Amino acid sequence: MINRRSVLAGAGTGVLATTAGCLDFLLGNEPLEYTAEPVLPAEATLESTGYTEYQSGWQRVTEEAAGREIAASAWSVAYTNDVTIQGKSRDAAVFAAISMPEMSVGGKAMNPLADMDTDELLEELGGELESEFDGLAEPQPTGESFPLGILGANRTVDEFASEAQFDDERLEITLWVTKFTHDDDLIVLIGGFPTQLPDEGVYIEDLMRSVEHPASRDVPAPSLE
Repeated sequence: MINRRSVLAGAGTGVLATTAGCLDFLLGNEPLEYTAEPVLPAEATLESTGYTEYQSGWQRVTEEAAGREIAASAWSVAYTNDVTIQGKSRDAAVFAAISMPEMSVGGKAMNPLADMDTDELLEELGGELESEFDGLAEPQPTGESFPLGILGANRTVDEFASEAQFDDERLEITLWVTKFTHDDDLIVLIGGFPTQLPDEGVYIEDLMRSVEHPASRDVPAPSLE
């Protein structure tokens, strides 16, 4: 669901120019590196909800400032679930999680996702949802939101409504998105499911509540190339 090249590479624009205390970077000895801690839903929750991994990995974003290289490694993972619609089974429910280094200077956030509200995040990432939802209409905010306990605090989850094509019928789609900072990383969680299947909403809530950051299980190390 999440295309790391289009989302995270595009998110690299405007990465910070300099930061205090990074002596090696200031002296020109090495590039300034930022690496996110991976975020993952708990394995037990994946098993109980039936969601399976669709894709995961790192995207390294590089920028140049004052003749020096600055790099950030961001993590993303996406899952899908088979649901039955019109008597047919298909991957039509999705959950995705992204972690990206905060990258702030003097209290100013330099992460390009940091200043986006949930509308803008869906606009940035929504194109990738179409890989699961054919003919997805532009998501519209419903004005509804709800608190959800995630990583030790109540986070606000915003709701959006859309439509997608399933064979010869258009069905309503519910999208949920939340964004918050945890341990110096920006976390974005997104879920989408056919509105007529409210149990999938329960599963999405369970997955959001279960995320671990940093993840307790190992993932491949990011490439520094």
